Amino acid sequence: MVKVAQRYLEVDPWKLVEKDYHESRHLVSESLFSLSNEYMGVRGFFEEGSLSKSLIGTYFNGIYEVPKNINKSHYKGITEKQHYMVNSGNIFYFKLIIGNELFVFDKDNISNFERMLDFKTGESIRSYQIKDWVRISFKRMLDLTQTELSYQVVTIEPITYFGEVKVIFGLDFNTLHWNQMGRWKISHKENQMILARTTTNQQVFNTFDLESNIAFNKVYEYKNKLSSVSTSFNLNHKVIFEKRIVSLIHKEGHGKLAEFKQKAETLLKEASYQKSLESNKVFYEDFWLKNDITIEGDPLNQQGIRFCLFQLLNTYHGVSQTNNIGAKGLTGEAYSGHAFWDSETYCLPFYLFTNLSAAKNLLMFRYNTLPHARLRAKELDCIGACYPIATLNGNEAADLWQHASLQFQPTTAVSYAIWHYVKNTKDEDFLIHYGFEMLVEIARFLSSRGQYSQDGKKFGYYGVMGPDEFQMMVNHNAYTNLLGQKSMAYFIEVLETYKDHPYIKEVIKKTNLKDEEIDLMKDQIEKMFIPYDSKTKIYEQHLGFHDLPHIDMHQIAVTDFPLYSHWSYDRIYRNDLIKQPDVLMFMFLYNQSFDLETKKANYDYYEPKTIHESSLSPSIHSIFASEIGYEKQALDFFGFASRLDIDDYNRNTNEGLHMTSIAAAWVNIVYGFGGLRSDGKYLKLAPVLPKLWKSYRFNINYFGSLISVRVEKETLSLTLDKDLNEPVLIYDTVYLLKKGEIRIKHHVGD
Repeated sequence: MVKVAQRYLEVDPWKLVEKDYHESRHLVSESLFSLSNEYMGVRGFFEEGSLSKSLIGTYFNGIYEVPKNINKSHYKGITEKQHYMVNSGNIFYFKLIIGNELFVFDKDNISNFERMLDFKTGESIRSYQIKDWVRISFKRMLDLTQTELSYQVVTIEPITYFGEVKVIFGLDFNTLHWNQMGRWKISHKENQMILARTTTNQQVFNTFDLESNIAFNKVYEYKNKLSSVSTSFNLNHKVIFEKRIVSLIHKEGHGKLAEFKQKAETLLKEASYQKSLESNKVFYEDFWLKNDITIEGDPLNQQGIRFCLFQLLNTYHGVSQTNNIGAKGLTGEAYSGHAFWDSETYCLPFYLFTNLSAAKNLLMFRYNTLPHARLRAKELDCIGACYPIATLNGNEAADLWQHASLQFQPTTAVSYAIWHYVKNTKDEDFLIHYGFEMLVEIARFLSSRGQYSQDGKKFGYYGVMGPDEFQMMVNHNAYTNLLGQKSMAYFIEVLETYKDHPYIKEVIKKTNLKDEEIDLMKDQIEKMFIPYDSKTKIYEQHLGFHDLPHIDMHQIAVTDFPLYSHWSYDRIYRNDLIKQPDVLMFMFLYNQSFDLETKKANYDYYEPKTIHESSLSPSIHSIFASEIGYEKQALDFFGFASRLDIDDYNRNTNEGLHMTSIAAAWVNIVYGFGGLRSDGKYLKLAPVLPKLWKSYRFNINYFGSLISVRVEKETLSLTLDKDLNEPVLIYDTVYLLKKGEIRIKHHVGD
């Protein structure tokens, strides 16, 4: 692994802490200290302003904008439906005037800087001293249950300065997207209130009230999309201002101003920082009780995995069926806020074993956007449904044709996710009433997109891009062919199992499904070509991969990463470097279908070629390294995965957090060291304990039973809160687990 950590934060098991200001890490810290609650998110920018480059970002889940100018392509199939998560108004706008001097954060005029993000409360606290004049602190918090509420608390305390101070609090819609586009139109403004809309008529309504421990007069002003209130006072003791903010959104059409005002008034009437703080504490306490992962003997990874869990919970916990998980969550604007196939392959396992309603809602997002997927298939001269590689609203938004038109991982991932979800929940109602219709259209697309070889003996996919993404227009990518085969086979299995169910019959009629289509798919499944050498046990990533010129990744300078930013685009495709797992990815998804010898052969062949340019890559490699017995590699990759953002391994945390990689860190420890396998006949656990760790513990929720798994030097203990009626395979023995604790001697590892 050629990536190295850039560590600058304190190591704390329950917090992020930055002591002293690190100017070169300013944008990175803005991402790391972001807050979100699924409904909205705010980057950790300095509300008082800063001399350092900053991205003042506030985002609402599902609120998007379209570019002003979309160049119409001369070629069919190139998407013209681009959209991006729009940067909303700055709800934490604040200015400080000391005497006659407007203060903007300047490292040369401050001392004793410290900031902290608390994983148990969701509070972000920042403080420092301005010269020898005053000490100032900022608190922020988003309410996890009443998600429309957020708070800003500013405390100013005199040291040697006892003169006049002026503060300005506001709502500022002058914010710009990263590409310098500012798109908000102000529909209504009043004192401490703004209603804004996008060009697609999505609305954001913001208002706030302000309280203090001193009596103060308010001066209201509205100017150029900024609604503010200011006050002046003599600073002779500690002064505290608490700003309580309500943010309401309306995604379609026009919400009524009177309704916005009424709801906001109701929320503000009961709102207080302390009340929401106590509510957050209860919320987090319940979450950590059920989902905490403890690692004894590894403080770096202990902090890393809790940071991942904290941010994953805040980004998505299944509130809505109309939201998905953007690659950067609500912490930045890279990838334009779009969701990818990672949601089904990396994120779903976490929710599947911790929060079933959230897992189901992730799948319902795909069901609710099925009409868009049908239209996309037609644009590609196919039938059925092709799910977009990048989207917020269900339309394909990727403006790179080689990704949007050649990658079918999202489509096969939806099929896989339905199979994976139903297998581990037995939710037949979902399968029949929602899943089946998606499976019909996915299978149709995969059938129509594939082709037979000239002799008719082989079927597969030509001119595609697999998960690797460093190779395009390839033929017979093993991942695409295998997942296509599995997807069509699963559809036929469900059809044959439930064909007499009234609703299945209704869907068959609705979709006009013909017997000839099924017969064709069966032939395509049988003739699907998977490039594989039985002697070496190696799956060729795609035809011709073995002949590509080789580059030793260790000869690449660290400063060349990320390659997309430092190598010409075509140079990336002219060698055997791998961005992220491709063959290893399908071996992870269907792990129990491959023997250990085959996994080892493919890991040994592909790992030295993989540069982990994608944040999704290290976790999969750690899982296989752990299973094979490469303990050091497993730990190294796990550290990469759990601390990828905290230590900025890929040198792009400044753009926002890697949310699906954060989910992959949970997958890493539970599927890796914990040995969880959820694709076989039984749910399997086969934990190993790395020698550097004294113990570790994680929880999974399986068929309503909370199972706490603790791995120590010699024993594995499982504690259940209720009887589990489903059999579980532990190492090589099938158990019916009962309420209480069971202790088993485990494998320590080689």
